[in-house]
Amino acid sequence: MKDGLVYTITEQTRSEIKIKRSTFIGTISPAHTVEDAEQFVDSIRTEFSDATHNCFAYRINENLFRYYDDGEPSNTAGKPILAMLDKYRLHETVLVVTRYFGGTKLGVGGLIQAYSQCAEETIQKAKRIPLVHYQRFRIRYPYQLNKQMEYWVTQFEGRIEKSEFEADITSIIAIPEEHAASFQEQLASNGKHSIQIIQLSDD
Repeated sequence: MKDGLVYTITEQTRSEIKIKRSTFIGTISPAHTVEDAEQFVDSIRTEFSDATHNCFAYRINENLFRYYDDGEPSNTAGKPILAMLDKYRLHETVLVVTRYFGGTKLGVGGLIQAYSQCAEETIQKAKRIPLVHYQRFRIRYPYQLNKQMEYWVTQFEGRIEKSEFEADITSIIAIPEEHAASFQEQLASNGKHSIQIIQLSDD
C-alpha cells in the first residue's frame, strides 16, 4: 500500500472459520457514518440473534471509531477486530465477528487469535479500494467549453455527476479534495471569465 492512502470496501462480504468447535462468522460492510455502522451492527444482531456473541469494530476516520466485546473478556474481541481494520488502513468500514460457542473455552490468547484471524480473513476476502473524498462544484459555462470541461474534469480525476442544458451548461462536478484547488485554478486561468464556479460541499 502507498504511504498515506486509506482504503474502504465496495460491498458487504462474509467469511466463516471454525476453531475448537466454535464458529466465527465475519461480516464486513462500508459505513460512511457512525449511524451507518451502528445500523449495520443492529442488522447483524438481528440476523444472528441466537449467537453467543456479536463483537464488532468500526472506523469512520482517523479520530472516529468504536469497538465492542459483547460479553467476551475485555479487549479479546473488539480491539483485535479494530486492529485488523487499522492494519489494512480501512476507514468508513464496519466489521462484525459473530461467535457460536462450541463448548471449548479458548482462553484470552486463543480468543484474540480467533477474532483476529476471522477479521483478517474477512478483510482479505473483501474488495478494497482507495478512499477518496470529493469537493462538489456547481459550474456554469458556455457550450463551446463543453469538450474542454470534460477534459479538465478527467485531468483532475473527477466526474460530472449531472448537467442541465439551457442558455449555458450548468454541471455538478465532483473533484477529489487533493485536486480541488488546482482544478479551480485551471478554470480561473483558462475560462476567460466565462465560467462561474460555486463550491457546494465536501463528501
